[in-house]
Amino acid sequence: MLPERMIRFDVLCYGTISFENTVRVPFLPHPRRDVQVIAEQYHPGGEAVNVGVTLAGWGLEVALIGNLIGEDEYGNQIITALHAHPGVDLRYVARQAGIRTPFRRVLVTPDGERSVLGYWFDETPKVPLTVEVVRRARLLSVDVYGREERIRAAQLARDAGRPVVAADVVWPDHPMLQCAGVIVNSYDFTAQQFPGVDVREHMDRLRRSGQALIITTLGNKGCVALDHDGNFLESPAFDVPVVDTTSAGEVFKAGVLYAYLQGWPIARMLRFANAAAALKCSRESLFPPPTLEEVLHLIGD
Repeated sequence: MLPERMIRFDVLCYGTISFENTVRVPFLPHPRRDVQVIAEQYHPGGEAVNVGVTLAGWGLEVALIGNLIGEDEYGNQIITALHAHPGVDLRYVARQAGIRTPFRRVLVTPDGERSVLGYWFDETPKVPLTVEVVRRARLLSVDVYGREERIRAAQLARDAGRPVVAADVVWPDHPMLQCAGVIVNSYDFTAQQFPGVDVREHMDRLRRSGQALIITTLGNKGCVALDHDGNFLESPAFDVPVVDTTSAGEVFKAGVLYAYLQGWPIARMLRFANAAAALKCSRESLFPPPTLEEVLHLIGD
């Protein structure tokens, strides 16, 4: 294991790096009715970016790694925009000519809900994680979107003695359960994969398949956690005006990561993560993310 002085990053965010176009519309278009755009903006996106930018805004040192991005205009804009976040290290963000940078177009309606069009995600090559890189971080953040490289990354982190916090691991036989110390899922994604699911029974199945603290977000009902001893703990949502729910899940995960590194108890972790996600939902963009001071104020600190 590397000595303490050789650890460079608090969190290594391994996952999707993309570019996004958020389009605000009064309603979704359909075949017999056009829609006029209210406003739009372009910004970096993807799970690794959204988690990393949020954590950097809270004072942590973060490195990004995941898919290749292209030497195209979208790739240029990602790099330019992320340079405005000094806590985000881009040394492992790889670019390659001929690759199209993954892109999302997100349609957001006045109720804050979004519909997403994705471009070039599946065909984009991924950057394999190495043990040398993972050892430079205190913790690995990862999701399951991709191929075997996500599982391999989690296995490398586990074998190097680095905690793993993973997202959207809802399958009881998924190998990620053998690597992660914390799993953050959403009820919506769980129910999509397992229609009619009893979320608490399902969380218990996940817990029995691995060693993780299992957290499920419940939208405007907050979240629920299942600890290693089989105890459930609920945390209510914060009442805020919802403007845009895009990236709320990633900001919640960032809240879990921050609390984990602070050594906070589970109840405080959940409350902090709920507050961070609520603040994101109350504004149009993640750029800039909610500040640490704003989150702490909302939870009463």
